[in-house]
Amino acid sequence: MSDSGAESGLPTTLVAFRRVVLSGFRNFERAVFEPGARLNVISGDNGQGKTSLLEALYFVATTRSFRTERLPTLLRYGSELASVRAEIVEGARTREQLAVLAPRVRRMTVDGKRPPRLVDYAQRTPVVAFHPGDLELVAGPSSVRRRLLDRVALFVDPAGYERKSRYERALKERQRALEERGERAPDLSAFEQVAADDGARYQLARERAAQTLIELVPGQFARLAPLALSLTVRYVAGGCNDAEAFRRELEQRRTKDRLRRAATFGPNRDEVELELDTRLARSHASQGQQRILTLALKLAELEAISRARGAPAVLLLDDVSSELDPARTGAVYEVLRTSAGQVFVTTTRPELFPTPERGSERLDFTVERGALRPSTDG
Repeated sequence: MSDSGAESGLPTTLVAFRRVVLSGFRNFERAVFEPGARLNVISGDNGQGKTSLLEALYFVATTRSFRTERLPTLLRYGSELASVRAEIVEGARTREQLAVLAPRVRRMTVDGKRPPRLVDYAQRTPVVAFHPGDLELVAGPSSVRRRLLDRVALFVDPAGYERKSRYERALKERQRALEERGERAPDLSAFEQVAADDGARYQLARERAAQTLIELVPGQFARLAPLALSLTVRYVAGGCNDAEAFRRELEQRRTKDRLRRAATFGPNRDEVELELDTRLARSHASQGQQRILTLALKLAELEAISRARGAPAVLLLDDVSSELDPARTGAVYEVLRTSAGQVFVTTTRPELFPTPERGSERLDFTVERGALRPSTDG
């Protein structure tokens, strides 16, 4: 794999998993994983634990799962505790990140110390996951595209992204007051002020993330799509970045929000519109075009996070070749070949990933019934 970071303008300080120990995670009772610094191909039949291995890497890096919002499902059946311990190299330095999960506990540490905020922890190891569920980025609900904005906002404007949880709590309390005590509830103004202050700042972070994607997606799309297709990416903000204007909107929409049982103004209403030849891709793009757009969005996410973080993001590719046509699969392979960062790929067919450079450039692993072992195949 060539070091194309310098050629593309991307940073080349490598961030890489060097050793990972799983315990009680999904179907892994215990596993020790020592990946290579570049391409790691993980093969095995379906249902053996390949995706769970990538999920463990994502969890220890981000505190989240790319498969589910219900973190307790990550616990191995019958286990009360799951942990992922990762030794991570960044440049000349090595750190240990530990993620521990219990039914009502999620604890993260870096070199034995708990970070002041989860946002600080989640920025340490930049990771981008591309999995079959990402095909909803084009044709799925707007919430999927909002999550894409949030993943980018975490890196391009972490201070603004941090306001997300406070904004959502204030909005939830406002909605409860509206539904239980009506539009004249005495505490509504206080909830709306907090929601407006935090929502406006969070909205600005979303705007910055959207602008980054608007700049990067067309270039990635052009690499993959037929020349006749034109792409327009448009961000439709659900709120505004002016706190006072935000507060007035919430106040004026009390009746509407009570009846609809949800806030109708704010970043919770954001949308990213994708148009192919002036037609909405969500409703008019073919399945092949949707796949091209999805890949372009993920590659733009990878580039955006890598640039903002100052290091190439680790790329996790979960069996995406099964969802792409041969031409687009070839484009994915080219991304792997030229990537400046560490890459993990799961597949049932490791022979699909030919690499002329073996040695330290590529390592192969096999997963079977929650057991991981190095492989000489591939």
